[in-house]
Amino acid sequence: MSLTVIAFTLYLVVMIGVGVFCARLYTKTMGDFYLGGRKMNDWVVALSAVVSGRSSWLILGVSGYAFTQGISAVWSVVGYVTVELFMFIYVGKRLRRYTQMVDAITLPDFYEARFRDRQHVLRITSVVIIVVFMVFYISAQLTAGGKTFCQSFGISDDYSLHSVVLAAAIVLLYTVLGGFVAVSITDMLQAVFMIFGLVVLPVIAVVHLGGLTVLYDAIRAYGGFPMVDPWALGVGGIIGYLGIGLGSPGNPHILVRYMSIGKPELLRKSALVGTAWNVLMAWGAVFVGLVARAQVELGIKSGEMASDPERIFPSLAAQHMHPFLVGLMVAAGFAAIMSRYSAQ
Repeated sequence: MSLTVIAFTLYLVVMIGVGVFCARLYTKTMGDFYLGGRKMNDWVVALSAVVSGRSSWLILGVSGYAFTQGISAVWSVVGYVTVELFMFIYVGKRLRRYTQMVDAITLPDFYEARFRDRQHVLRITSVVIIVVFMVFYISAQLTAGGKTFCQSFGISDDYSLHSVVLAAAIVLLYTVLGGFVAVSITDMLQAVFMIFGLVVLPVIAVVHLGGLTVLYDAIRAYGGFPMVDPWALGVGGIIGYLGIGLGSPGNPHILVRYMSIGKPELLRKSALVGTAWNVLMAWGAVFVGLVARAQVELGIKSGEMASDPERIFPSLAAQHMHPFLVGLMVAAGFAAIMSRYSAQ
């Protein structure tokens, strides 16, 4: 446990260090604080956009859905991967060019300039909408942070509030200190943690389980053929889950990433990098859920995970990895949560 705590603590120290570093070097003006001076490179924009858009919904929610519903969980990620590719290539370029032309550094600025709203109705409306919905969205991220922390360190849920306060304080610190640059760079670092957690952990777990054939047989034994049939949802169900992707164009913390890139033309490369990262993280989350279900059915893991499937990621990490790597896995879970929290 001490090694796990050390690894996780190092992760938190790095996040704070990035905020301090960016505050000293990159945050001089309002434009720097909100958009990084429109000088962000393609890799940073790509990873920051996809990671800030994923959060606990992917690492806890999608894995939990795959645990209960099987391979059809993949449809819950296809929609946003496709829509965000489109956003990078088409919408992002136009948004970047226009916001620079009118010197808009926030989305309310953009709406007001684009529709020549001199009464500030659009500005006020958009601000109210953002504040109301983001408060609930952020509260969901912090709740997920509490679950991840308690499950990973084996402590009572009575202490989940302490972990929520810890995550909130750290994110607030580096966001206020370093602004958009700090948030984007920490997002890029957290993307590495997330891809490590969502690719390495499922591979190790599948190998320990005995391979893909054992995995397939176990999850099919649990729920029959629908568990391993991606078309089991039917046309209506698939369309419904694809609709999840329609949320991405309306997320201000994703759109502002496109506004920050150095040149609009760089968004094509960002699209390639971001889409690859999205696909890898999505399949990793699905496999985490499938492996956890197989373990329960084979008697390797107790069925208590079924009471709260959102806890299976930290549970698998604790089971299969060295304590120091478990700390990094906990960091991966927190990375998903903190990246969206800081962006919002």
